[in-house]
Amino acid sequence: MGKIISGITSLLLLGGIGIALWYFLGKPENLSEAKDGLGDAYNKTKDQIDKFDFGDVLEDLSDLDWGQFFNDDPFAGNSTVTLWDEQFIERDDGGLQLTLVNSLSADWQEEFEVAVADWSMSDALTLDVVVEPVDDAWDNDKKCKRQDDKMVVCNGNFGDTGWVGINENEVLRGRIISSVAKMNEYYLNKADFDHRRFTMCHEIGHGFGLPHTDENPYNKNLNDCLDYTDNPSSNVLPGEVNMIKLQEVYLATEREKRLLRRVENKDGSVTETIGWMINEDEAEASSL
Repeated sequence: MGKIISGITSLLLLGGIGIALWYFLGKPENLSEAKDGLGDAYNKTKDQIDKFDFGDVLEDLSDLDWGQFFNDDPFAGNSTVTLWDEQFIERDDGGLQLTLVNSLSADWQEEFEVAVADWSMSDALTLDVVVEPVDDAWDNDKKCKRQDDKMVVCNGNFGDTGWVGINENEVLRGRIISSVAKMNEYYLNKADFDHRRFTMCHEIGHGFGLPHTDENPYNKNLNDCLDYTDNPSSNVLPGEVNMIKLQEVYLATEREKRLLRRVENKDGSVTETIGWMINEDEAEASSL
């Protein structure tokens, strides 16, 4: 009797699988259509896996010249700060109020958490992190899709692009309205923690609108993750210069920002100022 029940259960299970497969293949009417459906399903699955195939990454990084990856940086040569739209800035209550969307795989969580903690040391940033898992984990484009009013941080195997990480800010009328920071697994999957942490810090920094502090990857490190480097061991933190810039642009009032831009000296010349000044005497004393 037990064998009969077991046999009936097995048949029901197989029947259920068969019906599910029939629906999955588009309800084929004959064997030929079923074979075509299986072929299409295989090709679609393979295409999706190829998009996010971490197996096709650089295995040997020993001879890699990390300095080369700054050649095509879209921020290269631009020393200006691009602010987020004014609707995201509360000058009397924490400066830039920004949501970061964590769309990273599990093995990138530590780098992300460390970078967010480091940048959050700035009084000019109030960061809200949300985790938004992507249903289609293979689709780079979906993981890294722009979201209005937010910075999306994601990773994927984007291939031999020439960049290990990249930030794509969407700018409208001179102000940032969305940002995407991408980590390229093709180079970073087998990289050491310092390179991964540096890249994360660097691209998130660009997401706040910050420029580079130095663009020679082979000179002495400035202890700043927005400083180009081929050896990031001491360049994994945001750096004091970036904290000052964030205060200047996101905490200063409109009057204070005017003082920061230009100062007329006693001899009639006009110079740019540095630092975050709150009155004309300090602005004049700190002028270049």
